[in-house]
Amino acid sequence: MNDLDSTMLVIGDTPQLFLDNLMIEACQDMTKTFHQPTKDPANPVIKQDKPWENSLFFQSANHVVCRDSQNGLFKCWYEDVIDSSPQYSLFDGRQCYAESTDGIHWEKPELDIVVENGRKTNIVLGAGADGIESAHSLGVIEDPFPADDGQRFRALFSHYPPYEGEIRMASSADGIRWTVADERPCFGKGGSKMGDASMLHYDHWNRTFVAYCRHWYLGHASLNPRNPVGPTNPGPRYPYDFSRQNRRRIFLSESPDMQHWGQPYAILCPDDEDDNLDDGFYGMKYDQAGNLHIGFLNVFHRVRNEIDVQLVFSHDRKRWRHANNRQPWLPQGAPGEWDQHMVNVSSQIVEVGDELLIFYGGANCHHDYHIWGKREGLDHPETRDPSLVRYGLGLARLRKEGFASVGSGSVREGLLVTRPFMSDGTGLVINARCGTDGYIVVEVVDDYDEPLKDRRREDCDVFTGDSTAHRMSWKGDPMLPVARPEFGGSTVFPWKKQEPYRKLRFFMKNAELFSFCMR
Repeated sequence: MNDLDSTMLVIGDTPQLFLDNLMIEACQDMTKTFHQPTKDPANPVIKQDKPWENSLFFQSANHVVCRDSQNGLFKCWYEDVIDSSPQYSLFDGRQCYAESTDGIHWEKPELDIVVENGRKTNIVLGAGADGIESAHSLGVIEDPFPADDGQRFRALFSHYPPYEGEIRMASSADGIRWTVADERPCFGKGGSKMGDASMLHYDHWNRTFVAYCRHWYLGHASLNPRNPVGPTNPGPRYPYDFSRQNRRRIFLSESPDMQHWGQPYAILCPDDEDDNLDDGFYGMKYDQAGNLHIGFLNVFHRVRNEIDVQLVFSHDRKRWRHANNRQPWLPQGAPGEWDQHMVNVSSQIVEVGDELLIFYGGANCHHDYHIWGKREGLDHPETRDPSLVRYGLGLARLRKEGFASVGSGSVREGLLVTRPFMSDGTGLVINARCGTDGYIVVEVVDDYDEPLKDRRREDCDVFTGDSTAHRMSWKGDPMLPVARPEFGGSTVFPWKKQEPYRKLRFFMKNAELFSFCMR
């Protein structure tokens, strides 16, 4: 089923981005560019530097950053692990807390929740806090409609031991002191069992909690017993055989109350042709950006034993498409850098002014040589020397709504014509950037391709700058009056009144357009 529909052209005042071609009716001498975020030179902004920290684990779904809506603080929860069984490399996890006023300089407050060797720590869950021995893969969100102040922050985590997939719920007034619920959440037929690497979200439209997660039986497919099976998890791949699908993939579950969850179902799975044989989708965080849901897909390349981040997008949060031919959006660092082997996104974007702040986990080590290497008898330095394993939290920045742009070169003028759209907005705001001698002018036409009065190309005041929110004008007038509703606009109900459609013609040279909206 095509995920596009004519009703998507009723755009209201929502910014229209260009990751796909939904809004493009025609174009000439235009090209699309996908933009990567810029990593902050201060990275890593959080690293291991406290005596009680054993081995920080900024892996996919093992850390999360959010900005407190009440006091503006950046808050980070991250996992510290202790290898409790060298033979099998199983570990105990405890959740630590840090906070920052700017997202760059972080403090790890010494709290009295967990005291080790007579010293206060920043451990807030696990290590015996609220009766929890081990807490793994903590997902945290701020509930915009809490039942009481004590549930302003909500969380799910994997409760160990034993490793049986049990998920627990917790709540907190400040994200520091947590209360773990006695009741277990239920995920459809799976009960309280679910795989790790779940990431929490909140859908403001229908007030629903959303988890992009792993099904408990994700890697338990029936494999051919006659084929050799190596020691690595989850075993051989079987292309084009859904009954033996065991690759890491993304599942979706939803809940009205954090306790009663729908049956998890698969929404993103590595393709048997477009993705490599060893690729797995480790986890995914998503956010809303204009008219799209943007997904940050953490892709595990098993043979290289590394993780990078690809960009996916969706109009409905259920059907996802890959952007930029599956090229990395957030790549690993260069050899020798702190994030040379792994990067992952587990937090929602934080918008600050004209920038988007993207917090990401990174590591100078490979994914699992230090975890499973001894069990498999691998000969690798990370298996022998734990000091080579270092994770941290990084910060990257991107222009607001700057995931992709449509633009023209400096020689030929480009033209982009939008599809007819409906909006009661009375002005046009663009997010655009012009290069040397570059410009953008806009002509507004009706759905018969007739220019509106005084809104022709020659009437437009030329834009030559760089702005995330420039209001276009025509002979000094920014208004785009909405015509009176007319009868006969609907082919289904011809007696209904309907706002007339409008179209935009963008003429540009040496310029790029990131988004537009009607306001």
